[in-house]
Amino acid sequence: MNTRAIKYGFYFLTILLFAGAGRAEQVNAADSEMQSLRGQVAELQQQMKDANERHTEEIKLLREEIELLKENRSGTAKGSNQETKAIEPNQPATAATAYIEKPQAAASSGFQSSNPDISAIGDFIFHGGPTPRGETPDTIAGSKTAKAQLREVEFGFSNPVDPYGRADLILSIERQDDGSYNPDIEEGYFTYTDLPYDLQARFGKFYSVFGKANMFHTHAMPWVDKPNVIRKFFGDDGLNDGGAELSWLVPNPWDNYIQLTFDVQNNGNDAIFAGDEAHSLMYVTHLKNFFDIDRASSIELGGSFATGDNDANTGGGNRSNVEGLDLTYKWRDPQYGLYKSLTWMNEILFSQKEEGAEDTVNAHGMYSSLEYQFNREWSIFGRYDYTQFPDSSSLHENSYTTGLTFHQSEFMFWRAQFEHTDGENYAGNVNRNEIWLQADFLIGLHPAHQY
Repeated sequence: MNTRAIKYGFYFLTILLFAGAGRAEQVNAADSEMQSLRGQVAELQQQMKDANERHTEEIKLLREEIELLKENRSGTAKGSNQETKAIEPNQPATAATAYIEKPQAAASSGFQSSNPDISAIGDFIFHGGPTPRGETPDTIAGSKTAKAQLREVEFGFSNPVDPYGRADLILSIERQDDGSYNPDIEEGYFTYTDLPYDLQARFGKFYSVFGKANMFHTHAMPWVDKPNVIRKFFGDDGLNDGGAELSWLVPNPWDNYIQLTFDVQNNGNDAIFAGDEAHSLMYVTHLKNFFDIDRASSIELGGSFATGDNDANTGGGNRSNVEGLDLTYKWRDPQYGLYKSLTWMNEILFSQKEEGAEDTVNAHGMYSSLEYQFNREWSIFGRYDYTQFPDSSSLHENSYTTGLTFHQSEFMFWRAQFEHTDGENYAGNVNRNEIWLQADFLIGLHPAHQY
């Protein structure tokens, strides 16, 4: 019995020894695996730390490059700030309003691009009915023959010049009454866009910032012709001459777009001012206030004033003053912005033209225009005009205009217009009906105009 007990005890001890050895091997293996995992975790942590440092350095370098680009292109950015606010958002894409803005040249390649914005716009019209006559004292009587003509071709060139501003050049070739074509610089100016205190300046030849319709180029008008009051007071070419301009975005507590503009230009307008023979200057100022009513509608209010000599004398001569008020209401369907919109545009002008020491002619005129876009391609419009003549307030004309515009694409539109005019002008009584057909087409990238 003792021998058997000893034998069983020996077996039991052997089993315990092997079990303890196996347990020790398992513990050692677990410790080894734990050490390996700890090493891998430490390695991953180091990799993440290195990647974070690299990314931080890359972000720092990118921010430095962005700041450098902002500094180099601050002039362009500030200039586009004023121009962008002046152009209404969600405007329908037509040949009259499709101005494609191209990004400015990057700092690494300089400020002047080898490919500036270049465009050509053709304006073709068919006019049926009697030619207007008697609108000025020296107007020759017209005929009743219909006329089909390429009324105007406009070439546009625009590009940043350097960090301080950009240049815009608009050349036009316009058909004259005798059938010939006369090339002219319609506008050409350099704009300083990097001025402090929200200021902007330009010099060259440009349309005076007076009201709304005076600044419209032919292709950008919502009608075939300009309102009668603009043509009677300022002539077919409007207020447009060489000079300089300073504009200021006025700070205000309502955060509205309020712009004050002051123009000093040659006194070359011969409709109400002195004309080409004058050696004096014309002064024009305009205050504009643009604000939103809600997310679908906005209002623009403006006031204008122009003054200058109306004869060739320098100093002490007769003067002309013109005051203007303009109101524009715009609505665009917030859900169908490309398909439905409405624009109501109004202007009223008052003039005082001295014709001697004690003789001053006081005249006034106005127009009211309503345009409704009822789908993406089609819009209808109507306009009423009343105007006296700045040389004779006893004469006046009424005009009633209606029409239809088809936007074939963003680069071309067709327009049909009917206009009836009555009243009395320099040729006597007026009772005239006119029919217009218009087709405008755009080639290239046209610089945006400030309207």
